[in-house]
Amino acid sequence: MQKRGRKPVTRAKLGWIVVLAAAGALAACSEMSSSSPRPSNGNPAGPAQPGFAQFTDIPIPPKNTIDLDRTLVFGSDRDWIGRVALSTSMAVGEVYDFYKREMPKLGWTELTSIRSSTSVLTYQMDNRVATIQVASGRFGLGTQVDFWMNPRAGGGASSFTPSSGGYGGPGGGAGSGPASRGSIDSAPLK
Repeated sequence: MQKRGRKPVTRAKLGWIVVLAAAGALAACSEMSSSSPRPSNGNPAGPAQPGFAQFTDIPIPPKNTIDLDRTLVFGSDRDWIGRVALSTSMAVGEVYDFYKREMPKLGWTELTSIRSSTSVLTYQMDNRVATIQVASGRFGLGTQVDFWMNPRAGGGASSFTPSSGGYGGPGGGAGSGPASRGSIDSAPLK
């Protein structure tokens, strides 16, 4: 009686299976390494991230990695608003001291600061306010920094006038004066 079923795997077929599996594993490893975060402009260990804005008006701590999934920036150079999220291997206290020392050197005026397990620093320059939140990273590893850049209060978003032409103010938007504030902005909170 002959057995019906599978044909035996020859050495040649087995060799090809091993080669294809190894090639697939190598391809997966190269994809993982290319998608991992790269050092940003503050890290002397590597080049700046391609296509990522180089900020000239804020200090970026050394030994950092910018979290592109949590970063959202509009504008460029000294005319940007948004959020930059980064992590650094520096301790929370070192990052706090870094911003206290470096922000005034770039022309920022301190409005307020709170030093605690989650520290918050607020600065103003021209028509923008910078808020920096510094906290321990996940599982106590390193430090997480969230840097928000916003238009200064008083004129709403219309007070921000990037050089490329924004809304309201001199040189920006339709009309020559600041944009009027909507009812949502001026209505009291309930």
